Amino acid sequence: MRRTLLGLLLLGPLFAVVPAGPAAAAGWEPGPALYDVAVTESDVPVTMADGRVLRAAVHRPVLPGTTTPADGPFPVILVQTPYGKSVGNTGIGAVNPYLIERGYIGVIVDVAGTGGSEGTSQLFGRQEAEDGAELVEWAARLPGSTGEVGLLGGSYLGIDQLFTAAAVGPGSPLKAILPIVSASDPYRDLFVAGGVVNMVSSLGLIAAYFGLRTLTPAAERPTVPVDALRLSLEHGLAGIPFELQTGLDVLAQTGRVYDSAYWQERAPQRVLQQIVDNDVPTFLVGGQYDVFQRGEPLLFSGLQNASVGRSVWEPMSADQPVDPRFHLLTGPWDHGNPGGEDLDEIQLRWFDQWLKDVDTGVLGTGPLHVVDSTAGAFEADRFPLAEATPTAYHLHPGGVLSTELPSANHGSRTLSYSPISLACRRSLQQWTAGLLREVYRACSSAPPPALLQLGDASFDTAPLGEPLQIAGPIGLRLQAKSTRPEAIFVATLQSVAPDGTVTDLTAGALLGSARAIDPARSWPGAAGTYQLPYHPHTREAEQPIVPGRLTRFDVELRSAFTTVPAGHRLRLVLGTADTHLLPPPLKLLDLLLGFYGVQTNRVTPSVLSLPVVD
Repeated sequence: MRRTLLGLLLLGPLFAVVPAGPAAAAGWEPGPALYDVAVTESDVPVTMADGRVLRAAVHRPVLPGTTTPADGPFPVILVQTPYGKSVGNTGIGAVNPYLIERGYIGVIVDVAGTGGSEGTSQLFGRQEAEDGAELVEWAARLPGSTGEVGLLGGSYLGIDQLFTAAAVGPGSPLKAILPIVSASDPYRDLFVAGGVVNMVSSLGLIAAYFGLRTLTPAAERPTVPVDALRLSLEHGLAGIPFELQTGLDVLAQTGRVYDSAYWQERAPQRVLQQIVDNDVPTFLVGGQYDVFQRGEPLLFSGLQNASVGRSVWEPMSADQPVDPRFHLLTGPWDHGNPGGEDLDEIQLRWFDQWLKDVDTGVLGTGPLHVVDSTAGAFEADRFPLAEATPTAYHLHPGGVLSTELPSANHGSRTLSYSPISLACRRSLQQWTAGLLREVYRACSSAPPPALLQLGDASFDTAPLGEPLQIAGPIGLRLQAKSTRPEAIFVATLQSVAPDGTVTDLTAGALLGSARAIDPARSWPGAAGTYQLPYHPHTREAEQPIVPGRLTRFDVELRSAFTTVPAGHRLRLVLGTADTHLLPPPLKLLDLLLGFYGVQTNRVTPSVLSLPVVD
């Protein structure tokens, strides 16, 4: 790991710190705007191989103060959106005018079954990836294009980039992509947490997709109202096999509640080898409070592994070569403010490197760029960090968290099941995509008793004598007895300041019957635990709990990059609910009146495996 605080070459312009970098990079500057931007073609029909017509808008550089297109030729930045190429052309879903002003053509397309485009919305289905590959070829042939294409966008648009990059094949006009806040595995990253359905983000977003698909045709095709009505009806009917089916499965605890071929087809992690084989450089932007917090580092490690012939499911090894084509920037940001600052210059640096063949110096940085939530920024070569050692913190009687084993041979701490939580958690910010960011900031400054819920348990370290840097995935092995045939565990890691202020660092959850482990995809941790436990989450892997029997539960806490300051205490809070989690309706009877005896002794220890940077 190379600690440079905010003096990262890549981030220098972003944070107004310009360090010394490779000689070639010293000559690269983002430069001023050279052109104005104009939408020169709107609602452009793009006919797919099967006859479906998608609709696009083309934004071109024009001479300043005019509507005259600049001479060019220019590379093309393609954005594929489900939110409407006009109404959704904002934020991380937009064509970026900053790039167009500096010599790029911007194209935004309604994906099939949305906006003004025909077809059926598939939520990252195979046809959507094939459409993306066709759109790349079409964009490369646009008048005034150099024939080279990049992809841009965040969230849904970022995930589409990954599938498109896997579908284009070798030798494609696609030269680079920049997915912002994108999933590795939408099922595990968003839809569930340890088998418990994420009610706020996943079901909320599904409802939003339905509304946007149904309403945006009127805005995208205002001059053809009959066609807009036809598209609205077609897009709305697509909600029966998609949104309605998913909602019914949640209520009935069946189908898409479990991992299956449906979700596996929609997991970008499975196509990372194709992206590498197609030679598509990828710059990922993530956030430590993002809805896809879990998956973004796994996309990075998966791409790096694929480039050297290792499994995309494994952690990077300490000595494997690092591929400069694949980068990740992550920091203390949520889905609503990825990058924290202005990403314009990062995008320009990346696309100038690959689409204009300019040495911008980006290949001499990172490739893992981390903004620590409390201690500045640093660069690293791999994930997990070679300098991060899995370290066992044991749960002790009396609510103590320590690297020492408990001395007693017996002892436990009891949790009581509650289906809802009124405690203040960062989940308010994270799973509402930042909409309740200020609510969390306000409630997290409340007195500590207001932050815990009756029936929860907390375990604290002594005040730290020196800063504790945590970097990577976190595993928690609980040994516990349940009085009921089902259980839910929610674990939250916190930093507690000397004045009592509590800051949530990361969290995770596990449905007791979903505790089965796939060792081949799990990462080893301290004291025989898993640093990153991988649960199959299939119906076949379900294991009902035998009441009263000591049972092992491995909880995955999403990766954290943070430093707990000296004088603070590290706290682990155990509970049974969180604001965003939906208890399985058909399992409520198996959960109610449940008490869980979490072991706090040396014979059957409960252990938190922390990736501590030496």
